[in-house]
Amino acid sequence: MKKILFTFIILYSCTLAAQKSLFPQQMEPQPTTTNDSILNELRIIRGIQQESKHKRDSIIKARKNHILPSDEKPEDEYDAMAQIADNTRQNWVKDDWNVYGWVAFFIGFLTLIVGGTTLWAQWRTEKNTSKLNMEEQKALLADMIRHFYRNFVVSLTLRVKLEAGKRKISKTSNVKNYTGYPSEEHLKKMMVNLNDIHLNLFYKENKNYQLMNKLYVMLRNYNIELDVICNHLKSQAIDYTTKSRDLQTLSFKCYYLTKEITKLIGCIWYKGDNDYVSNAQKRILDEQEKNRKDNADETKHYKGKFALNVPTNSYYLNTLFCDERESFLNDLKKDIQIEAGLNMSGTSKIHIIKFQNTLLDNNLLYNG
Repeated sequence: MKKILFTFIILYSCTLAAQKSLFPQQMEPQPTTTNDSILNELRIIRGIQQESKHKRDSIIKARKNHILPSDEKPEDEYDAMAQIADNTRQNWVKDDWNVYGWVAFFIGFLTLIVGGTTLWAQWRTEKNTSKLNMEEQKALLADMIRHFYRNFVVSLTLRVKLEAGKRKISKTSNVKNYTGYPSEEHLKKMMVNLNDIHLNLFYKENKNYQLMNKLYVMLRNYNIELDVICNHLKSQAIDYTTKSRDLQTLSFKCYYLTKEITKLIGCIWYKGDNDYVSNAQKRILDEQEKNRKDNADETKHYKGKFALNVPTNSYYLNTLFCDERESFLNDLKKDIQIEAGLNMSGTSKIHIIKFQNTLLDNNLLYNG
């Protein structure tokens, strides 16, 4: 503060001198006491400086002798600020890079890596999604028609195999139930990949978006029903009527969703629900032919008798193959015999797990 005051006085004096030299006609005569006043101010400032130096020297000397006057502070403002700066520098080196500092550094580094990886994955997903066009979406939907026909075959095959193992639950009762349940893998494979529905392609077309969203909800519910049916079939406490109903529902949903997908494709891409029927027929016929070629060894096919429980009002019989019902049913029966039969290795394609320690008394099992 004293230095600032001194500088201000000097600058003020120089300004006055410059004004006097540049504009002598405008300056009023200054009294002779001005120079004496400036000299007095300079003497005062010089005295303050000497007093401060003397005080500082005495403090340094007292420190060296380990004696400080009781009325003297050990450090002035400059010393305090210098000490704070020194402590800050030492704390940065000694404290921040101890064990805790290194742990914090590595945690932050790992967080940075994870965040970067997540951002990159999201970018790749958005990039891949943006590449999907309407024709590719149609192809994904068309493949669901094939998928649901395979599910239809599996659902009928499950009924054939479970009914073949149905027994009375006791010697004195006529109530029957299944003695086992299908391995969960067979039902899990029937689920639909919901990621095949890309609603973002239809944001600008409200009508088509609503149609696609409706299908998405139906497919989601279908997956939920599969989970419930799976839990029912493997539970010994669920009765035969409920399990039988579950299998019927499973079959029904296969051709019902086939109808909804076919109509949706026809509405969006062909401007009519019947225009895509021939394409859907071809998908199913190609799947039947491929399945027979891949399983040409009839010795591994199921030989037991069974009835085809396909309602005449199902979408397969009343629309897709209404003119070729007999041929379709014959090919369907072959597909069931193949699915209920054996693999190339001689093991069952659909594995039925027998209940252990069940409500069914194994000593009291009788054929119905």
